[in-house]
Amino acid sequence: MYNNRTNYILVGFFVAAMIVAAAGSLAVLAGRTGPTDRYFVSLDNVADIKFGTQVRFEGFPVGQVERIETAERNAEGRFRIEISVKKGWRIPADSITRIGSSSILAAKTLDIESGRAEETVSLGSEIPSAAPSDMFTAMRSAASQLSALSEGSVKPLLGTLQALANTFQRDTPRITDELVIFTRRLNESLTPIQTILADENVQAIGRVIANTEGTTETLAGASQELALAMASLRNLTGNLDTLIETNDVGMEQTLQDLRHSLAAVARSVDTIVHNFDGTARNMNEFSRLIRNNPSVLLGSTPREAVSEAKANQAEEAR
Repeated sequence: MYNNRTNYILVGFFVAAMIVAAAGSLAVLAGRTGPTDRYFVSLDNVADIKFGTQVRFEGFPVGQVERIETAERNAEGRFRIEISVKKGWRIPADSITRIGSSSILAAKTLDIESGRAEETVSLGSEIPSAAPSDMFTAMRSAASQLSALSEGSVKPLLGTLQALANTFQRDTPRITDELVIFTRRLNESLTPIQTILADENVQAIGRVIANTEGTTETLAGASQELALAMASLRNLTGNLDTLIETNDVGMEQTLQDLRHSLAAVARSVDTIVHNFDGTARNMNEFSRLIRNNPSVLLGSTPREAVSEAKANQAEEAR
């Protein structure tokens, strides 16, 4: 009886020792082997995160998850996680917390990526967080995006393509008939064009182009000659200006003589015009007599002598 009780006591001590050793091991693995500091992390998704989840700083265990507050208690609408970290552990202010795992089969952990800031996160405050970067999270995100793309874009696109296919199938006979009519009308329209583009017409067009080129060359030559004539005219004008400037006295005398001659002509112009008028009347009378009696040229008799006074009276009577 005594031996059995001793054995039970020994077994109980062994079990208790194993429990204490297991608890110590868990505490060592969780980083809780002494005093800790409290921090908070906000995440949109806390899948596989629970009480006791390991917290690592650049892969080194420094603490564990203590508590997760649900969205009903968080004004930001995300999950707020309370973590405990080894007391005095320095966490730069620009550090980032993510959900990750060291391998595919490893448990989820909270990984703190160290920043480079000199300042540290104050005790009891929140450590900045970011979306998970593990493969399964990325696959879930890609799957959700593909699903949203399929529902929002691919399915409507397929529906539109199906409607277009149905419309095309329905309208294909009409489109074919219209295409045949268009082709026939196009052929009818091309007939005059083919006539215009006959060999003789093409040759005629070539000759017209050649003549146009010749005319252009002639005009270019004429333009050059005109330019030369303008240059000569400018030289002549310059010479006249020079002549007028160098022979001012002679030009003035010439202009005076010209004015004197014009004045003399003006004084005599009435007499000259009067004589021209009499001569014209005589010629008119002579022509009238010849028309009435052409034999006057052959059998005419000398006219009686008329005194100058009578001639003047006859002239005035006319």
